[in-house]
Amino acid sequence: MPLDIDDFDAILLDLDGTVYHEEHALPGAIELIRRLQANLRKYACLTNSTSSPERIVARLKRMGVEIDPAHVYTAAAAATDYVLETFADHSGPGPNPGSDDPIGSRPRVYNLATEGVQDMLEGKVRWVGGEHERCDAIIVGVPVNVFATDERQRVAMILARKGAALVGICADRVYPSPRGLEFGVGSLTNMLAYAAAVQPVYCGKPEKFFFEELCRRLQVAPQRCVLVGDNLESDIAGARGVGMRTILTLSGVSSREDASRLPTSLRPEWFINDLTDLL
Repeated sequence: MPLDIDDFDAILLDLDGTVYHEEHALPGAIELIRRLQANLRKYACLTNSTSSPERIVARLKRMGVEIDPAHVYTAAAAATDYVLETFADHSGPGPNPGSDDPIGSRPRVYNLATEGVQDMLEGKVRWVGGEHERCDAIIVGVPVNVFATDERQRVAMILARKGAALVGICADRVYPSPRGLEFGVGSLTNMLAYAAAVQPVYCGKPEKFFFEELCRRLQVAPQRCVLVGDNLESDIAGARGVGMRTILTLSGVSSREDASRLPTSLRPEWFINDLTDLL
């Protein structure tokens, strides 16, 4: 069938490799987002970033486009959603039973991730500070961040061995940085899981939780969404896994040849060179 994004209730745009690369917007990206905004279309920008939506919004603003944080969904935001939904009542009744927000009902969380996670969960959880405290969940980010010092990684391993859930923001093995490839969230999470002999949970793309939670926020069925992404594994396979239609942009990591080697059920329905093809 011919491609017409107006056929869909919501347009989902991957960020890195689709909308931007490092600190530069890719062709057509700013114009497409502005057109979606002007036409009052439902849309969202997605990323496996360990940052908060607010920090991504600031990055996009530097590239020339202003977006409300409600239109950005990061893997870090998905991880915080997962923890709040899964562990909200695991700590027993609070000290003030009549309170709308009893402290005792908040999850006990150890942050091995980022300042963005700290921002999103501040006031909603009880922060765990050491290995001798009770802990419901450990949120894991990349090894290179202020919350993942050697000592904090050791404490996280001990807490996981005592029963805390190991929640990886995403399963990325590596990620690109200005100096080259870096160890990703998945690498650190799997190291801790192996040491603690536990099975981790992941929340970013291509996990179903990520896409289903985003659709809940947008109030749209997955089957009425089209996703534009550059990564066959995290974008296309993840979106197709929940029933979305998909467009592979060739401005990022995956190629037509890569797609041709996949089963039909995992291939994108459409290909574009970059986002200018959708204008």
